[in-house]
Amino acid sequence: MSATGAGAGAPRQVGLDLIRALAIILTCAMHFVWAIGAWQFGRDFEMLPIRAARGAGEAFWLWAYHSQHGVYLFFVLSGFLLTQRWFTPPAPQVLRYLRDRAWRTLPGAWLALACALLLLALAGKAPADPWLRWLENALFLDWFRRDDSHHLLIVTWSLQAEWLFYLALPVVAWLAAQGVQRALPAWCAVALCGVIAVAVLKLTSQRGGAYALFFAAGALCAVQRDAWRTTLQRVPWWALLAVYVGVNLVYGWTTPTAARLQSPGFGPFEWHAVAFAAIAAAMVLKAANEAFRDALWVRLGSHIGRISFSIYLWHLLVVIALAQLFDVPGRWSNLPAPGAIALYLCVLTAVTWAVSVASFALIERPYFQRRQRQR
Repeated sequence: MSATGAGAGAPRQVGLDLIRALAIILTCAMHFVWAIGAWQFGRDFEMLPIRAARGAGEAFWLWAYHSQHGVYLFFVLSGFLLTQRWFTPPAPQVLRYLRDRAWRTLPGAWLALACALLLLALAGKAPADPWLRWLENALFLDWFRRDDSHHLLIVTWSLQAEWLFYLALPVVAWLAAQGVQRALPAWCAVALCGVIAVAVLKLTSQRGGAYALFFAAGALCAVQRDAWRTTLQRVPWWALLAVYVGVNLVYGWTTPTAARLQSPGFGPFEWHAVAFAAIAAAMVLKAANEAFRDALWVRLGSHIGRISFSIYLWHLLVVIALAQLFDVPGRWSNLPAPGAIALYLCVLTAVTWAVSVASFALIERPYFQRRQRQR
């Protein structure tokens, strides 16, 4: 998930909105297909590699489930965009920067958390001390726990990761400035901070190290944008996309993607993270420098990218609400499988789109309008 918009004073870039669209489509695919796996196949796709499929049909859906790397793509994009703001003079004021990040991320997240708590109450599953639980989730403190029983809205794990990056970035920028004064390239400071963060987080969390790597990869692209631009212009999009798909297919074929299943050491997940960070950073940097011709798919992708944060906040709540309040898709189990799956995906997509557009109009559009006035 990335709640990062265009930098202050800069117009939105079509290429980066298309990257956002790709990332949110992959993220929704993961959660939608997880529900299909439990419903149609009676298996938890989170626990299975693609090679464990029982037939071609299940293999296809397992392959679609392994699109959870959409959130990682958001992290690379955040690293790229926000680092540009801090490494392009004049650097923002820390308090103004944090206030902007708060207005961008927190109102929508807090509303979604309130709706998640209401949904639990309607389903008769309200937690003890609900307002204390909501406050803990609103500050993302629940993700410092070692169990999964305190989370009201699962997608907020990425917002905790984002905010750790938001808080760390001014420090990284300051260290880079000190290095430049001593003739040390800025990219060295960024890379060093990324390596330290990966090492520290890997010792304290089974998945945190990889997330720091994704942010650092995007940050390095921002610092080295001019130096790497010419090289990437020679690489065709089809080659980047082929490598992107290949990296995730190889990992998904052999290993479940759930980060909580990874060992504390350096294993397949870490190798995948290194490879993914490199190819995703190349795609983000190429998209930032690309001029896309006006076409229907570009306009649609740009719109999806623009409202991607709202889609991210609400799509999983739609899955849960349909299941708990309306028994969807359970009530369609008597239908032929292809028709039932198609109907389910259509309903999920339509409801998610409607809720997300409303959320964008209510919460995000005022933020963008206020930032435009400030420019």
